[in-house]
Amino acid sequence: MENFQSAVAAFDADHSPQGRVLRAGLELIDTMGVDRVTVAAILEKAKVARGTVYAHFGDVFGVFATAWSKLGAPWLQVMMTEPDEKAMSPRYRRALVEILLAARRAPVLQEVVQPDVDRVWAELERSSSAAELRAVWLLLMRLSLDLSLPALPQATALEPLVGVIGALPDDVLERYGLEDQEIPKLDLPTTLSPFDSEIDDITRRLMVAAVDVVANSGLAAASMLRVCRTARLTPGAATPRFADLRSLHEYAFATSLADVVRQNRELFIHRTPVQSIPDRAAAITVSSMSDQRAQWRLYRQEFHIASCSDPELARVLHEAITATDPQSIEELRAAGVPESIVPQMVLFTHVAATGVAAVMALGIPLRELDARPVFRWLFETLTGEVVVGVDN
Repeated sequence: MENFQSAVAAFDADHSPQGRVLRAGLELIDTMGVDRVTVAAILEKAKVARGTVYAHFGDVFGVFATAWSKLGAPWLQVMMTEPDEKAMSPRYRRALVEILLAARRAPVLQEVVQPDVDRVWAELERSSSAAELRAVWLLLMRLSLDLSLPALPQATALEPLVGVIGALPDDVLERYGLEDQEIPKLDLPTTLSPFDSEIDDITRRLMVAAVDVVANSGLAAASMLRVCRTARLTPGAATPRFADLRSLHEYAFATSLADVVRQNRELFIHRTPVQSIPDRAAAITVSSMSDQRAQWRLYRQEFHIASCSDPELARVLHEAITATDPQSIEELRAAGVPESIVPQMVLFTHVAATGVAAVMALGIPLRELDARPVFRWLFETLTGEVVVGVDN
């Protein structure tokens, strides 16, 4: 597979009108976001004739798809195999992240992105469970951090964990006595809806509809009229509750996030009491993959994508996310989590949730992999305590 640095060098060396259009498209994603770049903006930045875009690429997503076809596969391979974050080139990284994650709802992108994802995954060295875990969790953590940093700048404190995961030993299953074990099934509640705490039926229907619209089409494509139609309500029913779509989104995000965090705390403290702390953390990660939260995972992902180019939205997300921290910190301390890692554990929970959604949307079998070795390895590295689960 082509080296990413070589691919970038060739990409940057193309000074034809088409090459300038491709570079302009990726650079504009950094400032405008993948859903807000226009043909006019590309033309102005690339200084080319209008026909260059339409004749060669068709539309904006055609520009992104062509750029991905030149850089995407080698970049994705580095994301999944390079343990040293400093060795990762920042060139076009954010643009490629947004293209990768927007592909699931944009057929033009999906046609080039998904085959590359499948090919890179198939060609990776996956001779052992540890090799698979390293690849998937390197990608998960990198996507998580890239999506989370605009709203949670403090997530830089988790960047060293990328190297820790990259150092996951080949004998990790043997190390923790997990070889030939079935992945334990967490006894989850019958529902894990993010909207359980909402009492008002109309508000709840609007929240569910907002989640569905954004999850399926992205934040930029949502409108209050479309949300109301999806909820089978008239705009008049929404007006007394929400002045505009932004206020609905802010309420829906904050309320549903708080309910998810509450449910996760309940699972950590009351449903997994006999498990070790890292195994409980792994169980919470498994719960976040539940089908009941599928749309909500994608909804949250779309908010994080949009926040990369919208500082005001990033501020809203920051306030909603950190508002849940005090009680989480208090309850983790009460559950016996070592004080030295309580803040990191809370932050990790917020950040990793965005990567779980992204990796699952790519069709990589995250749910089929045992997360316990990863969390035990992280816990051991951070605390110096070797953990063997009670089931061993």
